[in-house]
Amino acid sequence: DEPAEMRLIKNDSQYNEQWPRAVVSYQRIYGIAEPARLKRLANDGSLSPQLPAGTPFGLVGTSSLYKRESYPQGAVPSDGVTAGHVGSDRSGYRGLGQFNGSENHYFNNWINQGADSGVYSNDDIHAIRILAMEPTTDRRNGPKAGRLFRNAANERLRILGEIPVRKFHSGDRDQPLDPDGNPDTSFLAKIPADTPFTFQTLDKDGMVLNMAQTWHQLRPGEIRHDCGGCHAHSQKPTLFSDTQAARPDYQVFDLTATTPLLTSKARDETKMKWDARGETGLRQTAGVTNVEYHRDVQPILRKSCITCHTAEDGREPAGNLNLDADRESIREERWGNLPGTFARLARDGKAQFGYKPISDRYIGPVWRGHQASRYVRMFESRRSLLTWKIHGRRTDGWTNDDFPTELKPGDATTLHWKGKPVENNAANRDIADLDFTGSSMPPPAAVAGNYAGPDGKPIKVQSLTDEDRRTLVRWIDLGCPIDLDFDANLPQERGFGWMLDETRPTLTLTIPTAGKNSEATRLLIGMTDYYSGLDLETFRVIADFPLDGAAPGENLSPRFQVVNPGVWEYQLAQRTTKLSGGTLTVSVRDRQGNETRIVRSFRRMP
Repeated sequence: DEPAEMRLIKNDSQYNEQWPRAVVSYQRIYGIAEPARLKRLANDGSLSPQLPAGTPFGLVGTSSLYKRESYPQGAVPSDGVTAGHVGSDRSGYRGLGQFNGSENHYFNNWINQGADSGVYSNDDIHAIRILAMEPTTDRRNGPKAGRLFRNAANERLRILGEIPVRKFHSGDRDQPLDPDGNPDTSFLAKIPADTPFTFQTLDKDGMVLNMAQTWHQLRPGEIRHDCGGCHAHSQKPTLFSDTQAARPDYQVFDLTATTPLLTSKARDETKMKWDARGETGLRQTAGVTNVEYHRDVQPILRKSCITCHTAEDGREPAGNLNLDADRESIREERWGNLPGTFARLARDGKAQFGYKPISDRYIGPVWRGHQASRYVRMFESRRSLLTWKIHGRRTDGWTNDDFPTELKPGDATTLHWKGKPVENNAANRDIADLDFTGSSMPPPAAVAGNYAGPDGKPIKVQSLTDEDRRTLVRWIDLGCPIDLDFDANLPQERGFGWMLDETRPTLTLTIPTAGKNSEATRLLIGMTDYYSGLDLETFRVIADFPLDGAAPGENLSPRFQVVNPGVWEYQLAQRTTKLSGGTLTVSVRDRQGNETRIVRSFRRMP
């Protein structure tokens, strides 16, 4: 019943008991000598025309974004495929996490199980975003040691692409249906192999509806579209082969060549219809997309916000929010020194700045759970006050009257609900939220030049463009990244912060294969680097045996030719049928200096 009753088998200081090993054989447990050996992925070009032999890429997709179980501790109704709220709903938040409460089940969504952002319906589903998830090296020593970037994930998230999933018959508003009878939301994309990635489902404004919170990966030449839906583990899978994305005329999104991004209809580059009303578009950029505070967010704030939101010359910033504070250095307990404006938006859990939240009955006035500050909810732009103000509307699916709100920020005695005062008690404090009030930001009067400043003089600022709003939304949904190694004098430098490339290149040696080869007629290599790009001057192919007239140790890479995107081939002038064994070493670096190496040994050929 407990460890003290177990039999002592071995206790030796030379061994780590926290890494136990089986003490009986596989045969004794399972009745067979060993598990079946997995078949090696051939990467021979037979699976898809999109993946020629030797490719360093893979294909990922799914059959439906309607068939999903992303709801926190939700259940799928008998007449549907989408999980929804079940159980009691004392708070009114439907298990999606209170705005700033301390109810016991608060931490289910986004932390324990589920990742839905606010209230939405399947009609809101518009696109899928694929993110590269770059691991972080623990650089403890040397120059610029430590983590020189921050975001809510504590790992770099870069956008590989945003893919609209709605389809429309030519000249018709009707959408083709999937096998479940819902509008077809299947997709298929080509992405770099051996690169960690994850997904975010988006609405038309590019805001996250739900998010996968774990790493995924494809091997070179692999195809994965068999999940049968979106995290839909309790249901019979919807076959990908029966969806629009499996049709021969489906345009596979190639995220290895360009990065598609959602945009307005005015900036659409495709001349295609992506939503029922024809309001959205798609544009292409070269290379992976980063959204970082210094490079992307700060310029927007300077252009359109700080004229009013400043404390310069002793002024009171509009809305008690100073967005002109980056000259300050704010010391945060876990993240270290941060620019003042960034700290106010993305790291003010202790409510040091601006209007305070209602005081928690246990720990005082702090922003709890996913609230990074009054203005930003981590990874949830739909539920962030900053988003509401730049869009001029509430975007989380609730209304101001759904929950009580204090008339005076931080003062629970001023709680009101549906226009009437409510009792100040623990329950009402826990379910209180923020309201959208006033106009969009910047105020239309300030854009027109008719806004009166603190000194009575008119203020004029530039309006936010659609791209500005999408940039701010992306920044929130990527966890508010900031580069702590940013140099304003050298803004294009990658440095050792957010922009640093810490992922090694993708490298695959398809021919010759590992093990025994009856003959050698060619060498086939696939390689790519999703971020900084390959440094082809570092490409090396070294054999420790004579090959095709080349001496052992000679670099064979100049003999290779590009035969497909990411695929290099060397056709041997002389077929090799007898080889006394040896080793072939292939290596390449990216422009950051990360190296990938394959060392392949061969048996003696008969």
